[in-house]
Amino acid sequence: MTIVKESGLQQIVCECGTSQTRTYQADEFDVMVSDARREGFVIAKVAGEWQHTCQDCARPARSQRKLL
Repeated sequence: MTIVKESGLQQIVCECGTSQTRTYQADEFDVMVSDARREGFVIAKVAGEWQHTCQDCARPARSQRKLL
Protein backbone atom coordinates (compact mmCIF):
# COMPACT_ATOMS: atom_id res chain seq x y z
CA MET A 1 0.00 0.00 0.00
CA THR A 2 2.94 2.17 -0.61
CA ILE A 3 5.52 3.13 -3.16
CA VAL A 4 8.81 1.41 -2.39
CA LYS A 5 11.96 3.17 -3.58
CA GLU A 6 15.34 1.45 -3.78
CA SER A 7 18.51 2.11 -5.77
CA GLY A 8 16.83 4.85 -7.81
CA LEU A 9 13.90 2.63 -8.80
CA GLN A 10 10.36 2.59 -7.47
CA GLN A 11 7.42 0.19 -7.42
CA ILE A 12 3.91 0.07 -5.97
CA VAL A 13 3.47 -2.61 -3.28
CA CYS A 14 0.25 -3.63 -1.50
CA GLU A 15 0.19 -4.20 2.27
CA CYS A 16 -0.07 -7.96 1.58
CA GLY A 17 3.29 -7.83 -0.21
CA THR A 18 2.00 -8.09 -3.79
CA SER A 19 4.06 -5.81 -5.99
CA GLN A 20 4.00 -4.63 -9.56
CA THR A 21 5.63 -6.82 -12.17
CA ARG A 22 8.43 -4.30 -12.86
CA THR A 23 10.23 -1.34 -11.33
CA TYR A 24 10.30 2.24 -12.65
CA GLN A 25 12.64 5.21 -12.82
CA ALA A 26 11.58 8.33 -10.85
CA ASP A 27 10.58 10.10 -14.07
CA GLU A 28 8.21 7.22 -14.99
CA PHE A 29 5.74 7.90 -12.16
CA ASP A 30 2.72 8.32 -14.50
CA VAL A 31 3.63 5.13 -16.36
CA MET A 32 4.01 3.27 -13.05
CA VAL A 33 0.54 4.36 -11.87
CA SER A 34 -1.04 3.52 -15.24
CA ASP A 35 0.60 0.08 -15.29
CA ALA A 36 -0.48 -0.58 -11.68
CA ARG A 37 -4.11 0.14 -12.57
CA ARG A 38 -3.82 -2.10 -15.65
CA GLU A 39 -2.48 -4.86 -13.36
CA GLY A 40 -5.57 -4.51 -11.16
CA PHE A 41 -4.28 -2.26 -8.37
CA VAL A 42 -6.83 0.13 -6.90
CA ILE A 43 -5.33 3.54 -6.18
CA ALA A 44 -7.44 5.88 -4.06
CA LYS A 45 -7.04 8.75 -1.64
CA VAL A 46 -8.47 7.73 1.76
CA ALA A 47 -8.49 10.13 4.72
CA GLY A 48 -6.02 12.37 2.90
CA GLU A 49 -3.50 9.62 2.12
CA TRP A 50 -2.97 7.61 -1.06
CA GLN A 51 -3.58 3.88 -0.78
CA HIS A 52 -2.44 1.30 -3.33
CA THR A 53 -4.30 -1.99 -2.99
CA CYS A 54 -3.80 -5.10 -5.12
CA GLN A 55 -6.71 -6.68 -6.93
CA ASP A 56 -7.10 -9.53 -4.43
CA CYS A 57 -7.14 -7.26 -1.36
CA ALA A 58 -9.51 -4.80 -3.04
CA ARG A 59 -12.18 -7.45 -3.63
CA PRO A 60 -14.97 -7.41 -1.08
CA ALA A 61 -14.92 -10.38 1.25
CA ARG A 62 -16.99 -13.19 -0.14
CA SER A 63 -19.65 -14.66 2.06
CA GLN A 64 -19.01 -18.06 3.53
CA ARG A 65 -21.98 -19.85 1.96
CA LYS A 66 -22.27 -23.59 1.82
CA LEU A 67 -23.84 -25.26 -1.16
CA LEU A 68 -26.28 -28.00 -0.22
